[in-house]
Amino acid sequence: MNFDDFEMSYRKENRKLKLALAITLIITSLTTLSVLLQKKYYLYKGKEIFEERLLASEVCRLGFESLASGESNTYVVTDEIIKLVNENPFALPIDKILKLQSLEEGTCKIILRSQGKLVAFKIGLDESTLYPFNYKLIQLDELAVKEQM
Repeated sequence: MNFDDFEMSYRKENRKLKLALAITLIITSLTTLSVLLQKKYYLYKGKEIFEERLLASEVCRLGFESLASGESNTYVVTDEIIKLVNENPFALPIDKILKLQSLEEGTCKIILRSQGKLVAFKIGLDESTLYPFNYKLIQLDELAVKEQM
């Protein structure tokens, strides 16, 4: 094999490699561009994906149930409320909790059925990293139903 034949075959192979490299770069660029510019839409039918303030709602429920049963839980109820409950007992039989809702930061609302009556309470929470569960029940207000005359 002489040098001219070698050089010609070398150039042919070089052109093929350059063409393959160019095609690969173009395909890679188009693929990357399509992935970056693509938009995805998901339709979800079901329960809420993100539930807000789960810990606050759970502390509201635990604190209220512990007060209503007469066995105050010191992990979720402040000492001042426990002292008030010890002076003036708060006993409320809970048939069923109908709704527990976090209203805004630091408050939640609980609606329940007690002895066949519908009762609602607004619960205030105190937040601190020093508490075992970040929140403690600090206020309990009954929401009265206005009687129609």
